[in-house]
Amino acid sequence: MSTSADNDIVSLNFHYHNVGNKNILFMIEISKDKKVSDLEEKVRKKLGLINHNNFFCQIYPTEKSIQSEDRIFSYFNEMSNDEDCIHIQILS
Repeated sequence: MSTSADNDIVSLNFHYHNVGNKNILFMIEISKDKKVSDLEEKVRKKLGLINHNNFFCQIYPTEKSIQSEDRIFSYFNEMSNDEDCIHIQILS
């Protein structure tokens, strides 16, 4: 996870295992003040058909479910040098 100089934007790495049995890895940058639902919408635009909410599971720095109504900073608030880590697993 990397953040910009103003500490507002976070870069999150995603992992998705699709029905075609392929691993898809990608990164999305978003303001930490946005809601998780805004992040879900960005993922839907990238991947297409995901019809339910709460389809994220935080992997790094700790493993836990991510709720749509929460703010992104409640999960990813600290700066660190972990750009190569998977932060979020997309549940199917």
